[in-house]
Amino acid sequence: MRFVVCICFFIALTSCAWASDDVILLGMVEDVPGVYYGDSNSTRVRVLFSHQGNQWQAFQSDCENSGCLSAITKSFPKEVVWYIGLDGCQIGKVTARTPNNFSFYAHIGLQDIFEGRAPVVGKSSYEFAGFGGRPVRRPLVAVSKQYFSDPQGWKRHKPTPKLIMQTLKIMRKSAPAVCKEGQSEKQQLIPFHYTQDDLEIRAHKSINGSVLLTVSMNDVFYCEGGDGDGGYDAQTFAISPTGKTYYLGPGLILVDAGDYNGDGSSELVMALSLYNRGGYVLFSNSFIEEARFEFGYH
Repeated sequence: MRFVVCICFFIALTSCAWASDDVILLGMVEDVPGVYYGDSNSTRVRVLFSHQGNQWQAFQSDCENSGCLSAITKSFPKEVVWYIGLDGCQIGKVTARTPNNFSFYAHIGLQDIFEGRAPVVGKSSYEFAGFGGRPVRRPLVAVSKQYFSDPQGWKRHKPTPKLIMQTLKIMRKSAPAVCKEGQSEKQQLIPFHYTQDDLEIRAHKSINGSVLLTVSMNDVFYCEGGDGDGGYDAQTFAISPTGKTYYLGPGLILVDAGDYNGDGSSELVMALSLYNRGGYVLFSNSFIEEARFEFGYH
């Protein structure tokens, strides 16, 4: 996560007409690519999760036909005041509305900003481009209450030689099998015995010793096939302070961490990018619980 200077300011809480006081909404400010040639990007807020009681739940995120794109809007809040944060700090505020219908499958949950201006962090890149494949600015977490502190203090972590070796063992034990292209049509894929030098590791570490690992490799494939060309997705794992390993899944990259429901414990929000699939996954309760907002592009 990038370092962001916190500009501390106090804003009176505005209640959302859709939700009661004990419901918390979590969304994401996105740099949304234009749909047609020549269209510019637009900044919008995607409604993702709600929290009530002791559980995070995802809003409906997938449609199978165009009729659903209109009907589904009724399950989303009509208008939300969003507080925007990064790295445990509030950095902005906007108000956004849900349209009468979502124009495309990949636009499910997107609200239009009509009051305020969303902050911009960094330059456009392919880091969070997803399946669309066009450079975008990094997404920013938006919450309907001013909850952004990160009690676990998650920060980028440079992998040590010991952690790299541990990552290699975890990959070989828990990740799907990896193959390289073969030399003939009869043998299109052959098993690939990778080493630590083949791993590209993106690591984060909390102050209590938990570690988050996202591991990728270049020019490799799933041995048992996969969507599209079968290209191998980045694989993400969590390691608890006691050494217990959790396989979180493919195609994930950490967006931010924070205590978004004010219970004193950090949640982690990860962007999801798979073949023709996008969305976000929220992990809570030390990676034991997850909520998944996942949509198709076509």
